[in-house]
Amino acid sequence: MSDTPLLHTLDKGVLTLTLNRPDRLNAMTSQMIDGLREQLERANLDAAIRAVVITGAGRGFCAGHDLSGVDAAAWELRASDDAPDAPIRLDMLAAKLIRDAEIFALIRGMGKPVIASLRGPVVGSGLILAAACDLRIVSTTVMFRGGFVSAGRCGDPGGSYLITKIVGPAAARALYLLDEKIDAQRALTINLATQVIDDTELDAHVAALAAEMAAGPTMAYAGIKRNLITAETANYSDLIANEAITNVAASMSHDGKEAAAAFMERRAPVFLGR
Repeated sequence: MSDTPLLHTLDKGVLTLTLNRPDRLNAMTSQMIDGLREQLERANLDAAIRAVVITGAGRGFCAGHDLSGVDAAAWELRASDDAPDAPIRLDMLAAKLIRDAEIFALIRGMGKPVIASLRGPVVGSGLILAAACDLRIVSTTVMFRGGFVSAGRCGDPGGSYLITKIVGPAAARALYLLDEKIDAQRALTINLATQVIDDTELDAHVAALAAEMAAGPTMAYAGIKRNLITAETANYSDLIANEAITNVAASMSHDGKEAAAAFMERRAPVFLGR
């Protein structure tokens, strides 16, 4: 296994990002987060990328932030490198957390489907990363947990919003305050999981799903994501106006016209992602 903390491969329109610290249950480091940001920005702008999969190497997805060893130094930002005894700058720490949380916003705002493939522990920052994704396909071995209280923390910026939108206020409080462990079947019940797949079949299932979505109508996916995000806060009149615009744009795209032609000709459509 490579020493690189984040692996990335592109195959037939699917960009797969693999958290790659299996000996640490893929605990996040600053280098891993920077790599995620770089690859997600690339995915947002590269027309050759039509779907994204985020997964973890080994037996777990992500155990949260790495708060030990070398990476812990990143949390102790001080006023000056030349003054190691200077007090910790709380404003600088907050700015770092906000910048790290950009990866969640990139996933949500990306006009392409993002699939989380999850097995084993999904904790802390790993939980928020999974919550930012459009679909969460989980193994029967998955175990979700907030993990924030045990680390003496409140959670990543944006996490309380994402989790509450998915599971509702009561379940979000249990995840955060009680540090509840959520297995695959419970996760399915409260919408943390989109699908539960036997662990031996997870990788093949996610690969097939990602390939299917990558071959789909990209502009329609982008419009759907935009509409769903708008629906979280917009009033009804504004929402239907937005949906009308995105629907017309998708219908007038190459893929929209191809879908109509394929229907009339009784054949499978061939989408080009434009």
